[in-house]
Amino acid sequence: MGRRRSAPVLREIARGVVGGAVGTGAMALAADLRRRRYAHHRGIDTSEIDVILDYDDSEHVVIAASTLLRHVIGWAPRTAEGRHALFWVVHWGYGSVVGTAHVGLQHLLGREPAPGFAFFAGSQVMALGLFPVLGDTPPPWRWERRLLVTSFVQHGIYAGAVAAANTATARLITRR
Repeated sequence: MGRRRSAPVLREIARGVVGGAVGTGAMALAADLRRRRYAHHRGIDTSEIDVILDYDDSEHVVIAASTLLRHVIGWAPRTAEGRHALFWVVHWGYGSVVGTAHVGLQHLLGREPAPGFAFFAGSQVMALGLFPVLGDTPPPWRWERRLLVTSFVQHGIYAGAVAAANTATARLITRR
């Protein structure tokens, strides 16, 4: 009996992780396109960008993750390679796992758009809260307007892609 119940739960968790990965990929692609466009308009290479375009795509992700690691296990990466690896683990891991919350919201709120809007709001609130608390950014009311707008747009892209992927996979499972 326990096995039968755990299979649908594991399937829903897997669906959420896949949806989160799709959303993370969409967000990463949008950030890459933004970097390229920014560099192109200034006649520079993307490696020469010396301003933060998005806190979610910056060293502040590593600062937040390192803060947590130091408190939990007493260690954080010190090399550039270790910090780069931590960025990608956090970016993809966190973004993928958070996608499971959308599946829960689908079960709780029903069909879109309500779960997607709630998921977007939760994602945005997390970004506005976690970066100042752990990532060494100013509070959101002191963010530059362009960074605040970018955050809302990026999390809208993320939430929209997660909602689309989770809705599509729910339909696939229902058809079986």
